[in-house]
Amino acid sequence: MNVKELTIAASALLACCCLNLNAQEKVSSSAKAMGDKQGGPNVLLILLDDVGYCDINAFAAQVREEPVEQYFYETPRIDQLAKEGTMFTQFYACTVCSPTRASLLTGKMNNRLGMWDAYVSKNTHEKAKKPVPEGAHFLDLIYPASPDRAVTFPLAASALHDVKTIPQGLTGYHTAMIGKWHIGSHNHEGFRPKDQGFEEVLAYFDGGGSSYFNAIRNKKWHNTGTPLDPPEEYLCDDIAGRVNRFLEQQVNAPDDKPFFLYLAHPAAHTPIQSRKDDLAYFTEKAKKPGLVGHNSPEYAGLIKGMDRSVGAIMDKLDELKLSDNTVVILISDNGGHPTFTRNTPLRGGKSMLYEGGIRVPMIVRWPGKTEPGTVCDVISDIADIYPTIMDMAGVDYSDFKADETTDGESLVPLFSDLTNSNEDYPRTDFYHFYGKLGYTDFHNFATWATLRKGDYKLHYDYHGKVELYNIAEDMFEEKNLVTQQPEQALSMLVQLTNWLKANCNPEYLPKPNPDFNPDKSKYGPYVPLEQLKESLKTGNGVIPSNPILMAEAYEQLANEKAQPKGKRKKKDAK
Repeated sequence: MNVKELTIAASALLACCCLNLNAQEKVSSSAKAMGDKQGGPNVLLILLDDVGYCDINAFAAQVREEPVEQYFYETPRIDQLAKEGTMFTQFYACTVCSPTRASLLTGKMNNRLGMWDAYVSKNTHEKAKKPVPEGAHFLDLIYPASPDRAVTFPLAASALHDVKTIPQGLTGYHTAMIGKWHIGSHNHEGFRPKDQGFEEVLAYFDGGGSSYFNAIRNKKWHNTGTPLDPPEEYLCDDIAGRVNRFLEQQVNAPDDKPFFLYLAHPAAHTPIQSRKDDLAYFTEKAKKPGLVGHNSPEYAGLIKGMDRSVGAIMDKLDELKLSDNTVVILISDNGGHPTFTRNTPLRGGKSMLYEGGIRVPMIVRWPGKTEPGTVCDVISDIADIYPTIMDMAGVDYSDFKADETTDGESLVPLFSDLTNSNEDYPRTDFYHFYGKLGYTDFHNFATWATLRKGDYKLHYDYHGKVELYNIAEDMFEEKNLVTQQPEQALSMLVQLTNWLKANCNPEYLPKPNPDFNPDKSKYGPYVPLEQLKESLKTGNGVIPSNPILMAEAYEQLANEKAQPKGKRKKKDAK
């Protein structure tokens, strides 16, 4: 063979090799998109911030009589996601953001971890240079006792520590995070997202709220990541752009690992800021008569921006042919903030244990596993997300199942058995604890705990009050049944207080306040627990005697703002 023939042969062989390599790359990318790859499905977990049950129209329609077309807020993309998956209409989060995030990532009831507060204070044992009590942590927050309360503020964890998280449990997955962290004691070294198992951090901040204009570009976040080119001015659009860039990178990644992306969305936490075009649109819409729901143009614009960003991500999943093999889970971290939105007809809002404070939107879309347009009314909560994701991914989480300090159960059986007729989802009792007063003038509870047990829900204030509701018949919590059913109230009170005592470090529970001044109390007379139990045994249930009941204050405030509340949907559903 002469030189020319050798050159031609070599060129042909090289071309063949290149074609083969290109084909392999295409197969790899196609495999990642279509599911012929290692491990289980991709998982996109979206946690919204302060978005109330009635802020999402698909969920508001579950409790209102008026058609969605009459609602002031607009959430068409999340509504579409609900139509494509399963809505969970009795899904509980915690009262505020940090506890929800801790429970979500660990599968544990939040106060097992001492994480009951959305830490605003920075007065930790470390900063105060105070000794750490047994079982507590050097980053726990210290709150001074207040003379208007008969019980103290417990210690509150400000950092997630010494516990296994979702990314640490997802073996064989590429794990990533973007958004609001808020479980790292203000970005304390050793407690950041990468310290908790996230391999890739796109950008994050570790606090309550973030400005919506140029926040990441102006380096106001703790980790600003790689900026978009061209940049996005509005935070919701910036977040969507960064997520979509991550998705493109995953499709073209050299390995076949599925991904887990935790999108802790900043919206709709304060500050309430919307894009100018959205604000102008809702300012004009507010002039129309007969609309239902809170009619703040600024807040509606923020909700619209959040919804648009979710829609942009869903469009990218479709474009990259990732949708069929990607689980999308969307949840809010607590009820809507009562100052900026309305959760009516549900009672209460953020920082309250009434339904408006902890019943939140939750959607799961898993093509081929969840039936489009379905609704699951089975009670479940945020601790279930950890085992659900592990179950979906097909990874071994036997350590979680064997751990008596975990609370969550997989929701996967409910995808094909929406009423839990087979009882494969075993949970029936759900405990909540919130250690201090939330937003003033909206309720008269001091330190608050609840037990949801079947249809019933008991509220207990450590100051000495109880309320009992049958949520199946009264989801709006208007008919306190304590005097009619004192035995039920007593049984649930004993169960609730015993469970908290057995499962929470005593430093994370209130104690009698030696500085209590009854003359300054905002919460009525103090009734110790044993005395309260005795009153229920004799059938003389202690009813709150405070002049300001939360429901009255809430409705009065709504009326003062002249917000159309809408008609409540009458049904026996929970």
